[in-house]
Amino acid sequence: MRVLIVEDVPAEAELFADLVAHHGHDPIVAATAEAALEGLAASSPDAVLLDMFLPGMSGLELLQILSERRQQCPVVVISGVATEDQARRCLELGAVEFVPKPLTIDQLKLLLDFLEAQLLTRRLSGQTQTANRRRYARAQVALDVTLEDTAGRQWQGQSVDLSPFGVKVRSARPLEPGGTARLSFDPRDGNGRITVLALVVREDPDGQAYAFINLTNGDFTRLKTLVDSRLPRSA
Repeated sequence: MRVLIVEDVPAEAELFADLVAHHGHDPIVAATAEAALEGLAASSPDAVLLDMFLPGMSGLELLQILSERRQQCPVVVISGVATEDQARRCLELGAVEFVPKPLTIDQLKLLLDFLEAQLLTRRLSGQTQTANRRRYARAQVALDVTLEDTAGRQWQGQSVDLSPFGVKVRSARPLEPGGTARLSFDPRDGNGRITVLALVVREDPDGQAYAFINLTNGDFTRLKTLVDSRLPRSA
């Protein structure tokens, strides 16, 4: 899998490239969004890791162009300082994930596995996965979830399934897709509650799918451990 890494900090770009290569993929590095557009045309990468803030054209502006061109290459946005509105806009423009910096090795490995699965799916079906489809393997986990909207109103729900990147919640007060809510729940691992901002990705018959926006690395690891323990083990 060819992975285009759009990152203007040389040390971070080199680290991402080394990790991508370590996991058996082919890294292509671009320091600007303008160079990334040239790379997309010249090398036809299979996936993009995109920093949000770049010199010249921003990562958000690049996403806008890719959305207008109906670019099929999946994009993961990585940023340490993006606002809630910026993170939501990235997902609205078609980014398949939004991950805060610093990115851990486990997170990158999981993202690469996810992107490779999307590539195989596209090759088999000829269709592009979008943000409105299931994003990564989820485990069926029933947890009590407190939801809070932007006006401060709170209500209760229950999780239907869960991944380190998002959760599906069944509640009596659904939000419109594209809205955000603050979710709070206890994974029951003895380390207390997790509170995270999340974007409503879609409405399903059995609940609303939320994508986490600002999950910390520590909480990501906690959810990954929980989900891994609930997923079927390979023979």
